[in-house]
Amino acid sequence: MKKLTWLWRFVFLALVATQLLSDCAETNKPVAAGGQTPVTSSQNSQPIVADHSETAMATATDAAQHSASGLGFTNPEVNEYRISQQDILQISVFQVNDLNNAVQVNQDGSITLPLIGKVRVVGETTSEAEQTIAAKLRQKYLQSPQVSVSIKTYGKRITVSGEVKGPRVIADDGNTTLSQAIANAGGVSEIANSERVHVARSKDQLVQDEIYDLDDIQGGKVTDPLLKGGDIVVVEQSGVKVALKDLTALLPFAILGSIL
Repeated sequence: MKKLTWLWRFVFLALVATQLLSDCAETNKPVAAGGQTPVTSSQNSQPIVADHSETAMATATDAAQHSASGLGFTNPEVNEYRISQQDILQISVFQVNDLNNAVQVNQDGSITLPLIGKVRVVGETTSEAEQTIAAKLRQKYLQSPQVSVSIKTYGKRITVSGEVKGPRVIADDGNTTLSQAIANAGGVSEIANSERVHVARSKDQLVQDEIYDLDDIQGGKVTDPLLKGGDIVVVEQSGVKVALKDLTALLPFAILGSIL
């Protein structure tokens, strides 16, 4: 009987400890790098009352777009990839086999092609690059060149690490969102804090660290941010989930000890 009483006390204390850890996690959330307050859904989004009028729908749409632009990200639906350094382009010119080749964009933003030499294409879309190359060819060689440009390999990379199932480096195709990058890494682990996902981005020799709530993104409450080449995504670990995991692992041994 004493052993059974001791067992119930142990379980009760374990539950109390878990609740205390949970309360501490809520009241002592860390501050983002640079001393800035972490970006969470409660700070960036306002509840929208259901209204079927066209005016209310337009207001909600404008608010969502303003919130996304304030974070420095563009809407992935209107984004078009622009060529960057280290990209490998597949160039094809109709009926000119000597110009059909795969070339890499140099650090100065140019590619080198037979007949026309260096052509600057960095920052252009593939359709704009086609026009640039065609204009060069029209100057000396062809009257109506038909040029095709496509991205064979993306030069920039996005790093996904922390509490994900498969940390990895993925190619930036210009349309990768945060949730897509995490899904590409196998999703978050069982001890991940999905409410605190860091996106570190270098800009003007400074590192900006934004924190996102993946649950709110997946729930459609906030915009899924568009990532850029060079971004580093890190999913935080949940102290509460780690404590629960350790407690669950120790509980069978405690029960066994009470019986023996």
